[in-house]
Amino acid sequence: MSSKNNLLVMWVTWVTRQAWLCLGLLAVTTAMLGWIAVTQFRMNSDLSDLITQSAPWRADFDHFEQQFPDLVRTAVVVVSGESLKQVELATDQVVTYLRDRPEFFTAVAAPGSEMFFRDHALLYMGLDDLDDMTDRLAEAQPWLTAVAQEPSLRGILRLLGSGLENDPPAGFARVLELLSDSAESVLRGEDGTIWWSDELFPQDGTRYQLVYLKPKSSFEQTLPDARVMQELRHMRDNLQLPSGVQLQFTGELALQHEEIEAAMTGVGMAGWLVLVLLLLVMVVGVRSGKIIAATFAMLAIGILWTSAYAMLTVGEYNTLSLVFIVMFFGLGVDFALHFSLRFQESINHEGVDAASALLTSTRSVGRAITLCTLTTALGFLGFWPTDYQGLADLGVISAGGMVVAWFLTFTFLPAFYAVCGPPRPHRMDLLTGERVVRALIARRPWVITCVVVLALAGAYGTTRASFDYSVLALKDPNSESMQALRTLQREKLSTDYQLVVLGEAQIEKATLQQLAVVDEVRSAADWLPEDQQDKLFTIGDLQLMLWSAINPQHNQQPAHPQALRARGQDLLTRLEAVLLMPNAAPDVAPQTLERFREQLMGMLSAADEQWLQWQDGVLEQLLTELAWIRRATQVGEVSFADLPGTVRSRLVSADGEYLSIVLPQHDIADVDALSDFITEVRQMAPQATGRPVIEWGVGGIVVTAFQQALVFALVSITLVLSIALRSAKAVLLIMLPLALTAMITLSLGVVFGLPINMANILVIPLIFGLGVDNGIHVVDRYLGEGDVEHLMHSSTPRAVLLSTLTTIGAFAALSISPHAGTASIGLLLAIAVGLLLLITLFVLPVLLTASKRG
Repeated sequence: MSSKNNLLVMWVTWVTRQAWLCLGLLAVTTAMLGWIAVTQFRMNSDLSDLITQSAPWRADFDHFEQQFPDLVRTAVVVVSGESLKQVELATDQVVTYLRDRPEFFTAVAAPGSEMFFRDHALLYMGLDDLDDMTDRLAEAQPWLTAVAQEPSLRGILRLLGSGLENDPPAGFARVLELLSDSAESVLRGEDGTIWWSDELFPQDGTRYQLVYLKPKSSFEQTLPDARVMQELRHMRDNLQLPSGVQLQFTGELALQHEEIEAAMTGVGMAGWLVLVLLLLVMVVGVRSGKIIAATFAMLAIGILWTSAYAMLTVGEYNTLSLVFIVMFFGLGVDFALHFSLRFQESINHEGVDAASALLTSTRSVGRAITLCTLTTALGFLGFWPTDYQGLADLGVISAGGMVVAWFLTFTFLPAFYAVCGPPRPHRMDLLTGERVVRALIARRPWVITCVVVLALAGAYGTTRASFDYSVLALKDPNSESMQALRTLQREKLSTDYQLVVLGEAQIEKATLQQLAVVDEVRSAADWLPEDQQDKLFTIGDLQLMLWSAINPQHNQQPAHPQALRARGQDLLTRLEAVLLMPNAAPDVAPQTLERFREQLMGMLSAADEQWLQWQDGVLEQLLTELAWIRRATQVGEVSFADLPGTVRSRLVSADGEYLSIVLPQHDIADVDALSDFITEVRQMAPQATGRPVIEWGVGGIVVTAFQQALVFALVSITLVLSIALRSAKAVLLIMLPLALTAMITLSLGVVFGLPINMANILVIPLIFGLGVDNGIHVVDRYLGEGDVEHLMHSSTPRAVLLSTLTTIGAFAALSISPHAGTASIGLLLAIAVGLLLLITLFVLPVLLTASKRG
């Protein structure tokens, strides 16, 4: 390594003498590479490309996609509201809107809102529910007959008048309430529609309809589904939906899009926050405008060069490799500060000129920075040979970025200082650092004992660490798509997180249904009504009961406003007479009668147009339901061939393979529950597939990649340090803080509920790749100075402190990202780097003195 250090000295000597030429060449190169970085920038947002997948479980999923292409990578529009009819109307609006835009959407389907199922609703009810419906329709028969024979408000008002003087028909009080609500709305200038279907199909809680669609994605774009999601949001903002109806978007498309949006937003936020934190740390800790300017300029150049290198080698960024843009701030600052502060130290204490000080700085920290470059690059490259392509790309880009930072440290910085001159003098002592170290050295046995205890506790905590392979752990739990997904899970509706089983015959449901992890199994047979003969008999009886409404004897023409007003005046007279004789009033609450009287008086003073609006509000949906009753009571037995084509194509493929859906019993956001669900179902149905199986299989690949990267990092870093330092003791002292930090970090994750996931699994290899830098600087400077006192008075502790603080700032900035995966990377690395700082500055010197005595 000494010969390489001599080469560095020779290089810096030449750069210093040709400073203007070097700066000019750097400027031209930066302009060229910056043009490449900007014009060739590409973001691969296809998350399926992050991991190379070739296994039987992948073949099962590919077969499923081949048989049912419209069921893979879909979006789901969740239509919800309190009113059944309003939800149905809103669903029809959504389906029409989507189908009218084939440039954005294909395979639009809303199986639950098909007219076929609406017309056969009685046949699809359970026997008990059908009996209840029969009773409700029988009670409504007088009202239905009145409307069928006279489809105007006059017929209903006539029936109300008759009910006041004679025995009122069933539901009399409820009809008065509905008519009062409608009239009040009309008088206020609002919609007075009565949703009669909610009276026929009463249900507590929210009603849902699902609209499925397949997007036309553009993976060459940074956000491949941005146009699609924008169009969906535009639809939500512009459709005139019924009051109280909401639209939410979920499914694989929405989940991935919001994840990528969150990742990019997080990196952008972190980038600006890092700049602010970096500036603050350097202003407080460095207090040299030239060093700050040189560092920021080097970072800007380095990011452009690294981005160009990424486009020329890997060809694209992905949601993981994009993180290096933020990481480069911490890594670049580390090199810049160690070189610049050592340069400043030479100027302050050795009284030499700038050129000599630059050479002294190179001789002093050149070897350490070169070692850091090699070890950190090797730590990143540990992911390169693995099947985790997302991290492999990060490894290649980061390794190149380390080389860029190393080159600029010994090229741009010497040229800059040679032209601009040395920084102003500044004290180099780390505040109270020496006193703390002296106190710890005096208590060396206790310190070593604490280290051993922490190591044992960390080792135990490491064995308790868990891995969450679900990509749901990477998503913002407060995002719309995640909230909608949890709603579908809670309501036991179909979601992307279910298992599917294909076969040439329908599976035996009972076998899977017995599993404790399974909530329900849905096969093609479930789309056919049960007990059809018994239900058809009941429907036949219902048809006879409603015959006067289904086939009225006579049908009068709609009444004019004057006739409606006259009927209303007559009803008011009868109502007031009844109110004057309480004993003669029907069995209706007096306040209900009084409220109806007030609204009726208001209508008698209203314009003719408002009477027509009231009539439309009362009758429009009632006539619709009457037409439905006619169709629903004239149905026959249903076979599979009678189902709508859009439904059959989602149940049986063109090759004749049947699709069955297995829904989980427990919350699949819990990775343990998801694992049990997948394992037990696949034991019964080995070809069961779906998104959960893909994530489960990918999780195994990720764990293997993590193990390979960690072993590669440990072996390669140890090998490089052994060759460079030629001291097993020095290598051990450098590696010990890394191992201790890794174990404590994993243990803290266990304590605070931060499991290892698909993103932050790179933290442990990065601890070794990034954290080795501080150990190298401290040990190498200690070997050069010969004792701890001179070490603590050198520029190294301050450079370690400041560069580590900027690194912590970079990762802490990532921790506020809305992307949960990125945030967990930032949080765990911020914790790890903070631990490394404490161990390196205060524990490592104690261990160095102990090793010297030994």
